[in-house]
Formats: sequence, structure tokens, C-alpha cells
Amino acid sequence: MKSAEIPDVRHHRFSRRGLLQGSLAAPLLLAIRQSVALAGADSSPRPGTVQWLTDHLGVFWGPIHVGVLRNGHELALFDCGDREVFDWAGQEGLKISTVFVTHHHREQARGLEGHSAEVQVVVPEDELKLFTEVTSYWTAPGTRWHIYNQHPHHWTLPEPIAVTRTVRDGESLTWGPGRITVVATPGHTDGAVSYCVEVDGRRIVFCGDLLSGPGQLPDLFSLQKGFQRGQRRISDYHGYLGAREWLEASLRRVLELKPDLLVTSHGGIITRPHEAITSVLDRLETLYRNYVSTSALRHYFPELFTEFAGQPDQLPFQETLEVPPYLRHVGTSWILISEDGAAFVMDCGNRRVIEALESLLSRGTIKRVEGLWITHYHDDHVDAVPEFLQKFGCPCYAVPSVAGVVTRPLAWRLPCISPAQVKVDHVLADGTTFSWREFRLTAFEFPGQTLYHGALLVESGSDRLLFVGDSFTPSGIDDYCIQNRNFLHDGMGFQRCLELVMKLRPTHMFNCHVDRAFRFTPDFCEAIIGRLKERRQLLARLLPWPDSHFGMDEFWLRSDPYEQTVKAGDLAAFKVVVFNHLDKEAEFRVRAVPPFSWRKSRVPAARRSWKEWAPVLAGLQTETAVTLTVGVPRKAMPGRHVVTFDVACPWEDSAPRFLLGFAEAVLVVE
Repeated sequence: MKSAEIPDVRHHRFSRRGLLQGSLAAPLLLAIRQSVALAGADSSPRPGTVQWLTDHLGVFWGPIHVGVLRNGHELALFDCGDREVFDWAGQEGLKISTVFVTHHHREQARGLEGHSAEVQVVVPEDELKLFTEVTSYWTAPGTRWHIYNQHPHHWTLPEPIAVTRTVRDGESLTWGPGRITVVATPGHTDGAVSYCVEVDGRRIVFCGDLLSGPGQLPDLFSLQKGFQRGQRRISDYHGYLGAREWLEASLRRVLELKPDLLVTSHGGIITRPHEAITSVLDRLETLYRNYVSTSALRHYFPELFTEFAGQPDQLPFQETLEVPPYLRHVGTSWILISEDGAAFVMDCGNRRVIEALESLLSRGTIKRVEGLWITHYHDDHVDAVPEFLQKFGCPCYAVPSVAGVVTRPLAWRLPCISPAQVKVDHVLADGTTFSWREFRLTAFEFPGQTLYHGALLVESGSDRLLFVGDSFTPSGIDDYCIQNRNFLHDGMGFQRCLELVMKLRPTHMFNCHVDRAFRFTPDFCEAIIGRLKERRQLLARLLPWPDSHFGMDEFWLRSDPYEQTVKAGDLAAFKVVVFNHLDKEAEFRVRAVPPFSWRKSRVPAARRSWKEWAPVLAGLQTETAVTLTVGVPRKAMPGRHVVTFDVACPWEDSAPRFLLGFAEAVLVVE
């Protein structure tokens, strides 16, 4: 079906509340106009209206786009977003009887919280527990600490939702005038499905977040997924674009349906499915080749990338070097030993390091331990730090970004986060130099493998040793976990690190997981920077945001603290932090949404602040915070409770703009 053949659009008025009043109505209206432009419609749907694609099938334009199948005065929905589609139906005298959900993320189904028993809820069979047993997700240690798996995603619902039935791949059912076929389309989530609706002579697929607009995906971080090649299996942590093969297979399955239209949760209506999907496939392939060409994993796990080995677009491995005699390597720690037998240690991830130092002391190889430097916050570098400091009584050093995490682990939810709380005695600003024995040490902020990372330059005679944590291997850069926040802005992320390497010209570099030293040439550094700039351009085409970082930085909106303990009747406070990736100042708006069970309780009016939107005037490419509060009901049950955060985005040239439950925090009620 050509775009000009889309049926006449009929609108039903609805006055949006809260967010869409005042200055924020215009940006969302612009988002909808742009989505409709993809559909080729002559008129622009308004927020809270339905665009009818056939006599019986339409799309409700809200925070996510909801499919609406009509049978007289009865409706079936495909996803539901928040409650606005229910309010619209009530005002129109229509009854929603069934909701088909594509996947378990909370923005797809928040409107079902506390839903009437008259509403039938249909979800993918493979994700049933992520609707009905979410408490087990939020209480599982592996979803809070030592996080090496991103699936299922933390966009899981905060409270369980009653489900009527499940569907699986290949099922076909009839609802009113429509024939609905269920198609398994994993990728964005492991168990996601799409619904192919045949009605009024049209075949229209509601595919959720399988893709966004033509040639575009809603984000990159949902594709962080472990995979296997031969005998080598890796976890989600190492799986940059690891769900790519699942996603590609799902997209091809959708193409086999020969749909007239695709309806996406955020990108609107796609009128040329074949063109839209083949473009995504091409862009994914190009992006992945770019990533592999500089990846540190080629050193760690070469068997994962055998099909790329030796190809001209892959950067060469750099030379390795012998380690100077005054260094020892144990686990993920490097030990610097002075001429008079003192030791200065980099990282302590497990007790093996402590035992090795005790052995060196007992043999007289070292006489004392005089300092500990923490390269970054990951658990395999800090788990045993509290025991280390207690055992050896030495000072601890770190740059501010690292100290900010390890001194307050409850404030964060990040990959490989450790619950170990560390006392940092010396927080060293970027470029701070100090002397230790015959060595000259300089600390640097080094936002490579993670945003919260430092490097230490150690100078002795002609040796210039740069301890880079986990940021580099001889094959390239450790950017395989996108949740580590690897920024591509000029002067940030790995570009900053590589520019620093070219400036410092170290004779040796040391990774905590690599036994030998290595060295990057200036040409190699420049080549990686060039690939990163190319990647930024590739991502700009693949992701539908005004800056691609909003689709690759999962934590551009976060709560500080992430977890806190409260008592029933307390007023909990959060700093909601926005990283504005735009190159200009912008105003975001945020609100905290307590669990549904709390919203029903009789919390005093002064504590019902969850209904209020707070502005955040964020400077360009920097973090800005606003404090929000949530009242804890006096009868709140003890245990873990999840508060989510909605955000309204100010830009005018790209969707989405209004995000439901994009971030969350945990309140532990005593």
C-alpha cells in the first residue's frame, strides 16, 4: 500500500492532563506530526486522538503509540502506555475489553496497573513471569549487585499485573472483525512478540519496540546480550549488539508477513516496511563492523570474531612488551615495589591479592604495603578493598568519579557494581601529581571502559608507565558493555583517553587483566579516534534522537540515591539527575511515580508530590539534578518497593519525547 492510500483520518478529541498542559504540549505535538509524516497522512493527529487506518483499526497517539481494534463499542488494544487511552475510551463511550502486550517493559503496560477484572490481559508466554512475578526480579541479588546480565531489563514493571492468558509464536485468533497472528520477535527483549492484524483488507503489524522509524531502532542498550561462538560463551556484559542476530531474524520474519504497514511504539507508522527493515539491517551490519575493528575483545576472545580476522577494515594489534622488574601482577592487581621494599597496589578484587601480598611480606620481598589505587568501581577490582585496607592500614587513592561510586555504592545501579563500601582517603583531582618513594605518580580522570574510571602515570627514570585499568588491550578499546557509558562526544570518553595517551607518550601501558605491557602508537590512537567519530555518524542514522547518546546512554536519567532505606510514614527524597547530551542548554521535566499500591493509599496531600512535574534546566553535555520527594504510606509493607521516573524531553526534531518510567529507584521499607 502506498502512502497516498492511507484511509481518511478521523480524530477523537481528548484533553491531556498534567504534562501536556502548557509549554510541553507543543513539543509532543511536533513529535506526532513527524510520525504522521512517515505515514504520508495529510493531517496531523493530536495528542490523545486516534488515527484510523481502516474502518476498524487505528492508532492512539500517546506517550507510546497504541493499536486500537474496534468491534462496535468494544475495543482491543495493542499495548496501552499509561491510562490516557482508557480515559479517551471512557469519554467516547467505548469499552476496552482486551489488551495485547508486545513485551514486558513498563511503558508498554503501566496503564494496566490495578486494571479492572473485566479487561483481559494477553502477554507473551516467554515473559509471563515478568508481569506476574516481578517481586522476584526486584529482590534477586543478581539484578542489584554484580550485574553481568542486562536481560531481563530493569524497565521491568514495579508491581505485578494480573494476566488472563499468554500467547506464543504462530498462534492465530479472532477478535471482532480482526484476525490476529502472533509472531515471536525477540531482540528488544528476549520474549517479545508482534501482532499481525488482518482487517478490512489490510495487514498491519504492531511490533512494539522491535524498531522505531524507517532504518532506525529505539535504542542500543536493549541489544546488550551474551552470545556463543563455538565453545566460547559470553555474558550480556561482553555482548555489545549481542542481540543483533535475534533482532535481524525477527525483522526478517516480519518481512515474510508482507505487511502493508508497521506500527511502532515510538516511531509511529511505517508505510514501506521492506525499505525500513532492510535499511536497519544494513546499518546494524556497518555499525558492528566498526565496533569490532577497534574492540579489546579481539585480544580476550579472538574466537568470537574469526570472520573478521585479517580483513582490511580491522585495526592491527599493537606490540606487547616485557614488564619492568619492579612490578608484580596478581589477578586484576598490579603491585609496584620500591627499591627499599615498599609496595603500592593497584586494585584489589579478591582475597587472592591479599594472600599474595602476605606471601611477599613473609618472604621479605616487600616490607610493607603503603598505598592502594583504585582504577574503577567494577567488582573484580574492589570487592576485597575493605578487607585489604583493614589488613594493611594504608591510604586509599582514587579520582573523583571513581570515589563517587565506591564510597556510596547504594547510590548507583551500574554494571559489575559491588556492594563493598570503600573509604577513599585521598580523592585526587585530574592531573594531581604526588611522590611515592623513587616514583612520581600522576592521577587522571580516564573515562574509558567506564565513565567512572581513572588512570595512573608512574614515572621512574626513563620509564613512563600508564596504568589504564580495563580501558585498553593490545587490540583496542574495552567498549563492549554499553551500560558502562562510553561517550562519543568530542573530548569525552575514549577520545579523551586516547588524546591523553598521545600527550603523555607512555613507554608501557598496563591493563589489569593482561600479563604483559603494551604500547599504542600515535597512528593507532588516531585511527581509533577516527573510527569512533565514524561510529557517532552511524549511530546518528540508526537512533531516532537529536543526539544518539540518548539512545546509547542508558543512564542519562538516573536517581541519586538509587537505593535507600526508609520507614513507613517517611518522606523519601531523590535527586533526579539528567545528563543533557545536547550541545545546548535545554529544559527537561521529571516526576516521580510511586508504586500503584501507594498511589491508592491515603497519603497526606503534602506528600502526593508524584503528580507534580519538576523542571530541570540542564546545561549542555553536563549533569543537572532536581530533588523530588515521595511519601511512604504509613501502612506500607516492609520490603523493597520501586519508584519510577517519567521524563518529558524538550527537543523538536526527533521522537520519542515523553518517556514513561525511564528510570527507577528502590525504597527499602523497614
